[in-house]
Amino acid sequence: MNEIAPPRYRLVLPPGFLLIPVAHSTDDDIADLVRRHYRDLPRDSYGPQIDRTAAQLVAAARSAREAGVLDLIVPMGVPWRAPVSLAIAISTGPAPTGDDPGPSASEISETVTTSAGEAVRATERFAVPTRADEMAPLMRVRFRWPIPDSDRHLLAVCTISGMVDPELAPIVDALAELGDLLLQTLRWD
Repeated sequence: MNEIAPPRYRLVLPPGFLLIPVAHSTDDDIADLVRRHYRDLPRDSYGPQIDRTAAQLVAAARSAREAGVLDLIVPMGVPWRAPVSLAIAISTGPAPTGDDPGPSASEISETVTTSAGEAVRATERFAVPTRADEMAPLMRVRFRWPIPDSDRHLLAVCTISGMVDPELAPIVDALAELGDLLLQTLRWD
């Protein structure tokens, strides 16, 4: 079987963010990556939290791997104390065809210029979860770039998840802007 080589790209990530290569890492590799990230914290007091974080990221990576995701990007440590966060999943897919459905009614789609060239960016807000204590996707920013010298596209999906709280709306918007800015730094290697 002739496997398609993944595209080589680079992103500018702020301090505290971690790129997890889920497609080419084992569960043990990912757990080790998390532990190395937190190597400067004292194991006696932070060890259980680090182990829980590693287990959560291994489970998320396993699910992402099964969905065909190449890489996950997550903030590792939350300086704010709000129940809101973001995650970025990067994968590849075929170029859109004329048969592909357009954006959903709740999406806003446009062509933008990024460090990797022209991309289609779509943003979507989701319905507010019905339960106040439920973590759910609140907003999504998607990018699609044509991969140079290929008939495939690179897809990046930044999902902002959180709990229902109208006071958190500015944080959701700020995280969406951060995810958008991170993805605009993507360039081809």
